[in-house]
Amino acid sequence: MTEAEACGWVRRRVPAWEGDEAGVLELVRKLGCLPLSIEQAAAFVKEYRIKSPALYLAEQAEHSSVLRKKWGERRLRGGEYLFSFAEVISLTFAKLSLETDDDDKSVGAIELLRKMAFFHTDGIPADLFKVEEWVHVSTLARHSLVLDIGAGGLSMHAMTQEVVRDLLMGGSKATVLGEVLAAFHVKMAKFDVDLPGTYDVGRVYAPHVKAAVRHIKQGETQLSAEDDLLLANVCKTTGVFLGRVACSFREALELHMQSRDIRVKVLGEDHTFVATAYHHMAIVCCSQGKHDEALEHFLKSFAINIKVLGPHHEDVAASYNNLANVYESLGKYDEGLKFFEKGLDLNIKVHGPDHPHVAASYDGTAEVYSKQGKYEDALKLRQMSLAINVKVHGPEHPSMSCSYDGMAVVYRKQGKFHEALELYQKCLDIDIKAMGKDHPYVADSYDGMAEVYEALGKLEEAREMQQKSAAIRSA
Repeated sequence: MTEAEACGWVRRRVPAWEGDEAGVLELVRKLGCLPLSIEQAAAFVKEYRIKSPALYLAEQAEHSSVLRKKWGERRLRGGEYLFSFAEVISLTFAKLSLETDDDDKSVGAIELLRKMAFFHTDGIPADLFKVEEWVHVSTLARHSLVLDIGAGGLSMHAMTQEVVRDLLMGGSKATVLGEVLAAFHVKMAKFDVDLPGTYDVGRVYAPHVKAAVRHIKQGETQLSAEDDLLLANVCKTTGVFLGRVACSFREALELHMQSRDIRVKVLGEDHTFVATAYHHMAIVCCSQGKHDEALEHFLKSFAINIKVLGPHHEDVAASYNNLANVYESLGKYDEGLKFFEKGLDLNIKVHGPDHPHVAASYDGTAEVYSKQGKYEDALKLRQMSLAINVKVHGPEHPSMSCSYDGMAVVYRKQGKFHEALELYQKCLDIDIKAMGKDHPYVADSYDGMAEVYEALGKLEEAREMQQKSAAIRSA
């Protein structure tokens, strides 16, 4: 803003300074006419009843020498905040530190601010903090360090966060991050990809997990082994949400890779948690159509599971199914059928005949038969899978969408278009209810319906479905 605008802002916020034009002008020039600096300085002045701009600048100067040393030790970055902005926050920080009651068992406003510096800037939910921490929100809001937007949570400006992370952690960064990760771990543990009612958990907390992970990587913070494993688990759970629900595949893969790297560092390569990380990396690659990369990750997961768990474990059975699915996607049908048979035999032995993993083996084998033109064999297996899934999950569970879709594809290839259309409609209804109307899975259902309508010669309906799918995919 211009100097005149900045001076007007100060006079409105601090009416007692009316008439001290020279002092106000000196202050706004010192602050570089930066609105956020001026607002936070004005909040400080109002809170502590500073009588003149000169007194505020004098008090600020007392803290600048120590701050400048820290500033000089930082790693320089392009497009960063002004030193004068750091001075404003540092002065407020110092004043709050003096006010902290040593006998108070709560972490205080300072510790709350330090935690919030690692979250996403907007929508910071109250339930990530302890009650004794949350009571300090009003203090931070009075100093214009955070904005309390009620049910929408808290907001903290990115530059304020950066100053706190850079200069005002006081040697507590690893401890603060450990507490932040523990809070994320508790919240994200409530997310279950098989329960759509838990998807809002990911929607609320995933942005904050991503922000914290980014700050940890950028700051090269050394965590304890325990906190490293917490970070790995939070990355894994959030990665599953991003990959399976939000379809943010690049971000999901990055989180799964970080989870793998941490687990290898702390636990060693031959650990089932590392195998799990490779498994999730492969799932994301499959979703991206990168089947060669998926095969590489699945083979690593399989090798670890065989070595650690032995050949008759349920995770090995899952590995057989995963490998079979990738070979099928690569057009290597004989290899796919071989692994599906191994997976089916072991899954029945481990789980019994009425288990979703057995259904998955039937579905995978059916997919191969369908691509080989063996439609009756494929349909029989799809029906066996559907019966298991309905028995276990019920007819409207999100996983049923895949079962209905598989059968619809077989019916469509057999020319049974009305049966196919009915099943695609079931897919559509389930996906909209579970994922929302703008999810890529919904677009897939529209695509299937479009193909059926086109085959029936209903070109207007086919066009409508194509347009709905295109609108979702272009959003």
